[in-house]
Amino acid sequence: MIITLKRLKPTDVFKLQSVVKQDIAEAAYLPWPFNKSEASTFITDYNTWGIWLNGSILAGAIEVKESHETAYFVSGLYQNIGIATEAVKQIKDIFADRQLWCVINPENKASLKVAQKAKMRVQFYQ
Repeated sequence: MIITLKRLKPTDVFKLQSVVKQDIAEAAYLPWPFNKSEASTFITDYNTWGIWLNGSILAGAIEVKESHETAYFVSGLYQNIGIATEAVKQIKDIFADRQLWCVINPENKASLKVAQKAKMRVQFYQ
């Protein structure tokens, strides 16, 4: 399986909506329901990169904020197989001239594991 990152485009709105289920929206602090308008805003107003499998399957997304805070999520279909870790490593390469970091709820063990494996700087919140 080939994992690549590329900027999401307005034409990806329906693919993004299909990835963001309620559990993902809640864990990623995205609005629910994640309708077309919310998905469009997520794509056009933020520095959002799609996590693509084999060039055509959208598995998740990564956002890099102006502060260099990085947030990521992967569809439940593709969790626990290393996709998020590989994607975070790739975004670190893309932004190699910046110190990326992430804010993680300490109860989100999966996200913490991804950050640790990708050697991301982590800040906890409660």
